[in-house]
Parts: sequence; C-alpha cells; structure tokens
Amino acid sequence: MSSEELNHIIPNTIVGPYRIVRGFKGRGGMARIFESEVREKYRHPNLPRRLALKIAKEDHQAALVAEADFLSRFDHPNVVRIFPLPLGDDRRPVYAARERFPFGWGWYYAMELLSRDSLERLLTRPTTTGLLLSPSAEGRRLSLLKTLGIARQLTGALEHIHEQYVINLDIKPGNVLFRRRRFKYLRSSVPQAVLCDFGISRDLRHPRAGILGIATPEYLSPEQITEMGRRHEQLDTRSDIFSLGVTLYEMLTGTLPFANIAMIADPLYTPIPPRQLRPSISPRLEEIVMRALAKEPACRFQTAREMQAALDQVPTPTDWKAGARRVFAVTTTGLALTGCLTAVGWGIKSLTNTPTPTSGPTPAPAIETVTCAPTVRLTDEQRKSLTPTHPATDLAPPDRVGRYRQGPPAGGERGRHLPPLRQRGL
Repeated sequence: MSSEELNHIIPNTIVGPYRIVRGFKGRGGMARIFESEVREKYRHPNLPRRLALKIAKEDHQAALVAEADFLSRFDHPNVVRIFPLPLGDDRRPVYAARERFPFGWGWYYAMELLSRDSLERLLTRPTTTGLLLSPSAEGRRLSLLKTLGIARQLTGALEHIHEQYVINLDIKPGNVLFRRRRFKYLRSSVPQAVLCDFGISRDLRHPRAGILGIATPEYLSPEQITEMGRRHEQLDTRSDIFSLGVTLYEMLTGTLPFANIAMIADPLYTPIPPRQLRPSISPRLEEIVMRALAKEPACRFQTAREMQAALDQVPTPTDWKAGARRVFAVTTTGLALTGCLTAVGWGIKSLTNTPTPTSGPTPAPAIETVTCAPTVRLTDEQRKSLTPTHPATDLAPPDRVGRYRQGPPAGGERGRHLPPLRQRGL
C-alpha cells in the first residue's frame, strides 16, 4: 500500500466503527493519520466522539501492530493516548484491527485527536522547506521558560515509557504535539507537550536488531548510526537521551548541534556550546545539554529520571505573561460583576421608590342633598286671595289637540276649577 493508495480513503469512508472526516498530510512516513468520528451505534460516554485514526502503509503493517501494543502499556499525560475498539462487551480490549479497504486489507488503530500545533512549528530553523518560510522567521528560538517546561515534560514521558521497557528511537520536534487545554490563557505559558509516533520503537526485552525504520538523520544517536553500519549494536534508553539533547539544543539556540550525520558519527567532533550562541543560558543548563549530547553513552545521563532531576535544579524564569493574563482576567471579571451588581441595585431601588396604592375601606359614594323650603301656613285671607274670582265659565281641560273647550264638566254640575299651573304662577 503506497501513500497514493491511502489517498483513496476519502471523507465519509467507513472504517470499522469509525467514519472518516478528513485526512492529515505530512504526518509519518509509515502511516497516514485521519480525523475520524465514532459511528452513532458505537458511541460510549467514556469514548471521545472525535478520534485520530492511524492506517499503516503496506510495508509497515507489522510496525503499526507493535506500535499499538506499546501505546496500550502507557498511561501518562505527556504520552499520546490510544483507545480500544468500541466493541460494547467485557472482552479483552482490542487496540488494533484489520479492515478491508478499496486497495486491500490494512491495519489501523484509534488514538486521541491532538491539535495540529507541534514543536516543529515553533522552531523556525532553516530546513529543506526553508524556501517556503519568510526570512524574518529564521533564527527564532523558544524562551527559556518554554524550553525548560517542555524539556521537563519530555523527560517525564521518557521515564514512563522506559519503565514499560520501550525505547522510542525517534525523539524529534515533529513528534511532539500539544494538547488543547481549557482556559489555557489563564494557565502557564508552557504548552502541554505530548510525545507521539512510536512506529520504530522497540521493546528492550525483545529488541529488533537491525531494523532502523524511518528515522530523521539529524536526531539519530551515534549508536543508531553504528547500527546502520550493520554492527548490530544493541540500543538502550540512552539513545533517547541523546535525541532529546539534540531537541533541547535546538529549542535553546534555534539551530541543530550537528549539521549532518557525519558529524554525529565523528567521535572527535563537539558541537558549539549553547552559551556562545545565546549568552542568557545558565551554565547549569548548558552543562545538561552538553552531557546529553555526549558521543559515548556512558558519559550521558543514564536514565531519564536523572536528567529530569538535573533540569529541576535549573531556576525557572518568571512567567510574566501568564501572570498578566490572570490579572487582566480577574480585573475584567471584577468590573463586569460590579456593573451587574450596580444595575441590579438601581433596579431594586427604582422598584422600592415607586408609590403603591394602599388597601383600605372603600369610601361610600357621595349623596346629593336637596334643601327643602320651610313650610308656610296660610291665613284665611291669603287663601281667599288665592281663590279665583272667575265665574263658572272657566276653561275646561284641553282636548286632544291642545285646545281648551268651555262649558260645564260632564255630569251637568257646575263647579269651580283651578286654573292650569301656568295660570297659577307655579
């Protein structure tokens, strides 16, 4: 299976319990990495929904199975994490599986999906791709704070894998990725480094003598170069110490300690001390780097724990940027909280100052009073004056058309009648 055949794996391709989302380029010469999604019926609360799927090329199928076995032994925050296949039963976890692709059968395994940022991207030393980089980027190097932080994390990762009888044999900036963290701006300025790619790793109890795999020549140890000469010298943990020393030198100075593989193999060549290229490096840190780059394995640190103890004795620079970010975050949060409390206070105050109608007995409706005139008693003379003197021919009541008719009232009796109200003046 060539790299061109791996290009046939396109998005939405089903690979076992996973579905391909997209492919990554330029990661590994023995396999290709794809971003994948766990299919709905295989999802589990303890399993991330998005994972990285590594599919081996045809000539490196056995190496991928061995790599999956190595990763299943590790449990360290600075080592990439592998996930078993979501089979949904209590059987023994299975980490590597075969799948039939359009080009044939191939092995794969799933691991955590990390960010695309790597230590190699932070370093801008001139490489074969230097023509693609801007000239202003050349010569850039990491701060002492980041260098110490990443170096301590990598030595901790090496200590863990060495305890599991595994040597990496491919320590380089391209195999150091960074894990995404929540609230990373409030944390340290040092990113969380994760050691990846154990494709050419070996088990110290069952070494694969003579199989070098695909390693980067600039980071090879002298023992690995000697093995290329078919002397079959057995490698051990000190080979990883040398490769880590090369990486540490590059982080501090922005350049490689050895320009080519011949300088690494030459026992008389000594790289330029880092302080000559960067005077701010402490003598203690320079001593650690030069000891890790010793050509003779017996002169190096014998274990990763020993190198980590030496790095812990180097004073750590103050992380001013992280402190400033925390102060800014606390100040911004305090101002926002103060504004919210002020707004709530004004709202409560406006509610308490608004007059509200008080509940009480309902007043009785007003009664309009009319004042009556006092009663006046009339004398007999007054009564006589009010009596009309008209004869019995007074006007009779009006008829239907409003005309007054004369004559005595019905019944033939003549009597005296009071005039209408209008004539009486009432």
